[in-house]
Amino acid sequence: MVFTFPNTGMQSHTKTRSHVWALSHFESVEFACCINSCICYTGSYADLNECPKCKTPHLNKAGQPRQMFSYIPLIPCLCVLMLNHTYATHLQYHANEHAKTSASMPGTTTDIFNGLHYRLLLGECVVVGDQTLPHNYFSDQCDIVLSFATNGFAPFKKRKHTVWILLVFNYNLPPDQRFQKDNILCVGIIPGPKKPSDADSFIHPLMQELLELAAGVSAYDALSSSIFTLHAYVIAGFGDIPAVSMLMHMKGHNGLCPCWMCEIQGIGIPGLRNKTLYVPLSCCMGNRCMPN
Repeated sequence: MVFTFPNTGMQSHTKTRSHVWALSHFESVEFACCINSCICYTGSYADLNECPKCKTPHLNKAGQPRQMFSYIPLIPCLCVLMLNHTYATHLQYHANEHAKTSASMPGTTTDIFNGLHYRLLLGECVVVGDQTLPHNYFSDQCDIVLSFATNGFAPFKKRKHTVWILLVFNYNLPPDQRFQKDNILCVGIIPGPKKPSDADSFIHPLMQELLELAAGVSAYDALSSSIFTLHAYVIAGFGDIPAVSMLMHMKGHNGLCPCWMCEIQGIGIPGLRNKTLYVPLSCCMGNRCMPN
């Protein structure tokens, strides 16, 4: 662009990007992690000298972390959204449009706000650790409803290296906008090269911010032109079977009892040397007949 329009005073792409980065006040936070991405050195792992999973050292010979995990803080992202008048207006869907729809169609499930989990939280006091806070869940129309998701993917063609993306979705937006690429908040990517042994250690920075958001953080509302206390809560989490199994610390689809809802058991495939288990279509084909 600087060569196409030389009279505009536009700087190079690198300088422009640095300038925008400085104006936005967004800055990632770096955390040391295992070279094999087993753990991130946060929480109870923060002071360890080696990975408890694969026993590789935390630091290299120069005394520097062997691998880093970049985390993008959630709170500044949410606060900036409230600064934008157009975006802040879209965030009122939960308090305005959905409330009207629910009033006109009682007993109809049209959104996550009609779900049992959300309705059970309404009127309940927010509890952080052992402390009961003086406010209730979603007692303010500016309270934000979030969900968390993760998934692994192979960035290279040979598929020997996998990374895991950490995503946050904002349910205060209208349903047709929530899952658009521009509205999805990526808070980090676990660098790989393999599936983390303890994903909780990588999610730890996000959990710390969610505790802050449950207690409330100061933010500016572009609609009312005033400072208010912003609260946000994660009420749902999702992903494919390997992702959810990782988050729940459960066996995946190859486990002996892979289902989270029943006790159906997998069976070995006759004639195969490997130990891959097959989940039969009929419950009676397993090791024991399970009730429907």
